[in-house]
Amino acid sequence: MPILKKIRWTAAARPVTVIAAIPGLLCLAQPGRRLESPADRSLVTIVHVRPEMSGEWMELQKSAVVPTLKKAGMKTRTVYSSGIFGEAFTYMLILPMTGFTEFDSAEKQAQALGLVADPKLAERLRRCVVSTSSFLSTALPDISNAGETRSAPIIGFLRLRIAPGKMEEYVSLYKTEVLPLLIKADSKVFVASRRLGTDGYDLTFETPMMRFSDLDAPPPLVRAFGPETIAKTLAKLNPLATVMENGILIRQAELSF
Repeated sequence: MPILKKIRWTAAARPVTVIAAIPGLLCLAQPGRRLESPADRSLVTIVHVRPEMSGEWMELQKSAVVPTLKKAGMKTRTVYSSGIFGEAFTYMLILPMTGFTEFDSAEKQAQALGLVADPKLAERLRRCVVSTSSFLSTALPDISNAGETRSAPIIGFLRLRIAPGKMEEYVSLYKTEVLPLLIKADSKVFVASRRLGTDGYDLTFETPMMRFSDLDAPPPLVRAFGPETIAKTLAKLNPLATVMENGILIRQAELSF
């Protein structure tokens, strides 16, 4: 689905439509331009849980996986779920990475997949799952206006696929037109690039919210600069990316620390 060509903010307009378009202003990144730090890297695992076994999976995560991670010295873990706006019974597990050598350990490999080293417990967890996929996510702080995005209870989530050969054009537009607007409007967005484990063309955007009713108001950029200004910028970006995913993620406090 391409980014919307026009924005009209009226009483009848759906707020989520404009929300979907606005993060398109933020996807102007050049992942290879900045010398990244290991602190920028996370391992992201997407888990599709069997609906009839979702309760058991959640309980095992709380009683077995979370205590194991804490005992192993893991400082932080973030888990999101989708469902109200997005695919139900889908969870996103985010673990920070210190380096690739940590995955030389079978225990670390299991933890990355939301499992535990104990074979019996691991088998119980696997029976709850339809499919699992993992990839390296690299934060792009140079083009983010993030704040404490990952601690927000609700996240507006957008995944864009950048057209091959168009990343430099995105960078130019971002530097000259987009990032200054974000800073002036104090619009918080965390931008990351999906790398190893994917084709490398996808950028993701996380916009923090406190409650779903935040969607009833125009986004900060529209409020600050008006729909006409935003529409002009979008017109330059529309040919450069395709929307692959657009939804809402809910932070799972019991599975996160």
